[in-house]
Amino acid sequence: MATWSNFLNQFSGAGIPVDSAALTDSMAERSDLYRLRPLPNEDVFFSMKKIDNSRVVRQADPRARARDWKVVGGAGIAATCVIGLLLPSAWSLMAGYQLSHLQQQNQQLQTERARLELEEAKLVSAERLQVLAEEQQFVDPAPDRTVYLPGKTDESLALNRR
Repeated sequence: MATWSNFLNQFSGAGIPVDSAALTDSMAERSDLYRLRPLPNEDVFFSMKKIDNSRVVRQADPRARARDWKVVGGAGIAATCVIGLLLPSAWSLMAGYQLSHLQQQNQQLQTERARLELEEAKLVSAERLQVLAEEQQFVDPAPDRTVYLPGKTDESLALNRR
């Protein structure tokens, strides 16, 4: 009873003598079941060597420049196509905003015109003109003082009289 496991083995019945050869064979069989097969190149050892590439200059690829310009050109053509496809819808959107603005402006101008026509009708009404004539003491001119302007007899702009 020198260790704790020996003390516990007395109560669990583990102290019964067992054939050690049979025990070793069964343990070997169990350990073979869980053993992994050898990995490929398991016996190969790789060593690392430090390489200094600071003085190495990359050789220029003559086709790389042309390839780069093709990529840039293709991207430019693709961008132009996308912009060309989106431009009509953007124009129609802007035209819609402009149309809405012009409709609002037209409504405001029609309201202003109606207000001005009403004001003009009030100012030019016969009753108001009669009141103004009385206030300013206007008198109808005598018939001999009345000058009648000639009507349009000729369609030309200049009035030629003989």
